[in-house]
Amino acid sequence: MSPIDPVGRVLERLAQGLAIAGGLVLTGVTLMSLYSVVMRNLAGAPIQGDFELVQMGCAVAVAAFLPFTQLRNGNVFVDFFTARASDRTRARLDGFGALLVALALALIAWRTGVGAHDAFRSGETTMIMTLPIWWGYAAMTPSIAVAALAALHAAWRHWTQPPAQAEAHPAAAPEQADDALQHVRPGPSR
Repeated sequence: MSPIDPVGRVLERLAQGLAIAGGLVLTGVTLMSLYSVVMRNLAGAPIQGDFELVQMGCAVAVAAFLPFTQLRNGNVFVDFFTARASDRTRARLDGFGALLVALALALIAWRTGVGAHDAFRSGETTMIMTLPIWWGYAAMTPSIAVAALAALHAAWRHWTQPPAQAEAHPAAAPEQADDALQHVRPGPSR
């Protein structure tokens, strides 16, 4: 579902760009790791400190995937207690949950930015490759900030737009889930 409002469209484009960048970073890390393993086994010459690049690259990639996941409601949630609630109630609760996620992500973005600044000021580097630590923090901060904005937008969407169609929410048809469970439940023992 693509957003119809201008802010949602901008966030969607940013999220898509960050997700593509995260995918490229993860692909690069994978290829570098593959090269290091092959060189370790063939020539006894791996990339020294390759794990440092893997750690930094994976952290940056995961952060880059957060905004897209948030806009797509791709986070894991437990709807056991709201399975039989009305669409309106679920929309309000989903909005409240998205607001809590937005606040948490804003806090994480702020602290990650502070961490980048502190690591830059102290000149802290990785142990083997002596890469500046602040690079990873600085690369993660914008993604986390965009994820916070995406969560805030999701909260606004849940509170202001009519609830989605019943089929769009996994808990919308609890009786269908009950029917499906009957096929899984064990029958009488023989």
